[in-house]
Amino acid sequence: MGEGLINMAQSVNENELSPLDQIRQVEAEVTRRIAAAREAAELNVVKARTEATHLKNQAREAGNREGQIHYKEIITRAGEEAEAIIKQARRRAEDMRRKGHQRMPIAVKQAMAIIIGADEDVKTQ
Repeated sequence: MGEGLINMAQSVNENELSPLDQIRQVEAEVTRRIAAAREAAELNVVKARTEATHLKNQAREAGNREGQIHYKEIITRAGEEAEAIIKQARRRAEDMRRKGHQRMPIAVKQAMAIIIGADEDVKTQ
């Protein structure tokens, strides 16, 4: 920037302006350059904010997608575990029913013996 001002001052000298006019011209050029730099900086800030917003939205969407995938995996595993528990409970219930049927004749005989035995105890008293 400094070199450009020197070149500008030299070209101003060639037009034979007064030193005060030369200073004013240089000041005006510096003011224009500062304004242009400020505008460029503001545009960069706007671009950076827009990009940051875009990146945050992308990250939020990616997080939501990953969360949904993880949620579905958990639900699937829970469903599989529930099915395994239900199958085991059904097997145990069937086993108990089968054993109950197998032991029923013995239980009836024991119950009859207790009842008949108790009945005989009452008759003997």
